[in-house]
Amino acid sequence: MTDERKRRKRVAVVTSGYLPVPNVLGGAVEALDMVMARENEKTPRFDFTVFSAWADGVDEAARGFTHTEFDFVHAPWFVRAADRCVYALAKYVLHKPKLMSYRYIVQRLWYIRHVAAQLAKRDFDAVMIENHATLFMTMQKHGNMDKYAGKVYYHLHNEVTNDFGCKSEIARVRKVFGVSHYIVGTLDAFLAKANGKGLEPEQKSVWRNCVDITRFNPADGSVQAGGKAFRGKLGIPEDATVFLFSGRLTPEKGARELLEAFVTADIDNAYLVIAGAFFFNSNIVSPFERELHELAKQAGDRIKFTGFVDYKDMPSVYAMADVCCLPSIWDDPAPLAVIESLASGRALITTRSGGIPEYADDKAAVILERDGDLTANLADAMRDFAADPQKRAAYGAHGRELAERLSTAAYLNQLVELMGE
Repeated sequence: MTDERKRRKRVAVVTSGYLPVPNVLGGAVEALDMVMARENEKTPRFDFTVFSAWADGVDEAARGFTHTEFDFVHAPWFVRAADRCVYALAKYVLHKPKLMSYRYIVQRLWYIRHVAAQLAKRDFDAVMIENHATLFMTMQKHGNMDKYAGKVYYHLHNEVTNDFGCKSEIARVRKVFGVSHYIVGTLDAFLAKANGKGLEPEQKSVWRNCVDITRFNPADGSVQAGGKAFRGKLGIPEDATVFLFSGRLTPEKGARELLEAFVTADIDNAYLVIAGAFFFNSNIVSPFERELHELAKQAGDRIKFTGFVDYKDMPSVYAMADVCCLPSIWDDPAPLAVIESLASGRALITTRSGGIPEYADDKAAVILERDGDLTANLADAMRDFAADPQKRAAYGAHGRELAERLSTAAYLNQLVELMGE
């Protein structure tokens, strides 16, 4: 082993492997795991071992990495069959809400069993748990929590509302890498309520999300040409003002309020594009989506729904827009859509929600309060930006400056600093 390799930390990354597609392929958390691995190939600082579920196509996606090993966990047929039984029971007998929570329970436990055994068998310098509290069950087995005492890190993206019997293991992590100060604060409060004692100050840290700012780039001619092509595909005139919503079509993202505001604003030669679907690339159409389509009829053909958009096309979708609108009505920890909007050099309308103000300031975004006047204030902000192209440009330019600090290279550098403390 070379001296250089001896200096690199060997880090086990335990992703939320119960998802139907492996975390290295789909979703925000998973995309950032791959960003981390790819950046580490350019300037090796770690030797990663990434644990994730197996599915068709993952072996191809994992090729070409020298400093990252992928351990894809296969769920045998009887485990998958057991999950189908659990799901059917939850749906047809118990009539449970939020059925997605019941689709992969047995596969999750199988995955945890495998990862726990590998952590016990092998020796890592650090273990990074990705987001879901159930993954701390890997620390409860084989004495892993004691083996890795002072070496466990928690990469937290969402609020913890259930510790699944792992509150002791969570409380013992060396550091919480929250995507925002807001989300670290929610875990601190959760542990304080559960244990009577929250996180120690030295356990609290922020690992800010990132995007590939070379792809989301207002100076890239091919991306801007792609934006014009998207306008043409949707039948939007080149001289129109385009407002864009991008994200999953769920009530908490504020799409209903935005559609109502757009109808109220009634701006000449303006269009609203809704880019996204209920659940990634699926044929599931939720009642909420049907409600949005009904509401959109009030604006004639000036509200356009794209459905699911492949992530590789998203830079062009942002390039199509003049203003991005992300009016979250829940405490959004740190939405990537905000960073993508900033990197794309587009003015932003958003809300004082969760960690959003930690990424976008009031020179890059109009940040609205989530109160009874939200719809009216959204309409006013849309009218204001539509009437003032220079203001849009100034906000967009400042947003791009903020995004320069949120590059993929900066993402890996943050991890180096946080693990070196």
